[in-house]
Amino acid sequence: MKIEHMREFVTLAKYLNYTLAAEHLFITQPVLSRHINALEAELGIKIFRRNTQNVRLTEVGNLFLERIQSILSEYDNMLRDVHLKDQRHDTELRIGIPFYTINYYLDQVPHRFMESYPKIKLTYLIDHPDNIINALKMDEVDLIVVANMPFRHSEEFTFYDVFIEQYNVLVSRKHPLAQRQSVTVADLSGETFLGVTTNYFECIWALIKKLCRHNGFEPNVPVRLNQLESVFISVEQGAGIFIEGQSLNSVPQVNLATLPLVGEGCTRRVSIVYKDESINQAVQYFIRVYDNNILQQPSWQSVGSRIPIAKQKRTGSRTKKAE
Repeated sequence: MKIEHMREFVTLAKYLNYTLAAEHLFITQPVLSRHINALEAELGIKIFRRNTQNVRLTEVGNLFLERIQSILSEYDNMLRDVHLKDQRHDTELRIGIPFYTINYYLDQVPHRFMESYPKIKLTYLIDHPDNIINALKMDEVDLIVVANMPFRHSEEFTFYDVFIEQYNVLVSRKHPLAQRQSVTVADLSGETFLGVTTNYFECIWALIKKLCRHNGFEPNVPVRLNQLESVFISVEQGAGIFIEGQSLNSVPQVNLATLPLVGEGCTRRVSIVYKDESINQAVQYFIRVYDNNILQQPSWQSVGSRIPIAKQKRTGSRTKKAE
């Protein structure tokens, strides 16, 4: 039984759609069908029921999925341990980070971490927020660094708040607001808001609506695009504005301008997020280095940039007291 076929089976079980699964795997649909048929022939059982309308797992297919995921996890862990040993590392810390945020969110932390823990290898998954959140849920990363918001699955994680960042507004350089040093929520009345079709953006949009209503106006329904890059192009063309964190300053800005959004409620907490039952001790080492870096680096002290959070006991199921 080929490992590749096992992985393809798990992907098809996730999407229950041959076209979507094949696209995700970067293979053609006929190739995927052939591999699944070969897997079923080798097993001597049917693991999927399929017709022209849908695909679903059989009862034994669900059991097979559970066992295969365990086997693949053990296999991947074995490969990782072998590679780490070959590279003279004791263990690995896998970090998920959203696009355009790695320099802003991490700053000198990776360098400080490697100085303090040279035997721990740092690896990164740089992707859209929804994808790194799902990677944490699936144990494909050990921690992620994202804004502390009630996104999907957030109740399953522990949030360790590390700093406060300002919301920013991305506009075309031809937009009337582009000449300002900053903007308020009231300045955005009548604007067309752009967003990405993700759960993460929906959390941001909920905050934007609340801020707009607090300032006396109802915001226009946002135009949602499938890709973040499409949002940037649309902003550049004057189709609307986009609100995100300080990381917007990392976006190539030939024809774009980023303006701080100032006023009450226009900041958010950024957190190190991990599973509370994580057995990787390197997660706590990373938190320790992160806290020390915030205290030592002057760049983390500026208002409107990264504002360190005083560590104190916090209540609620999604946060954890500082250790």
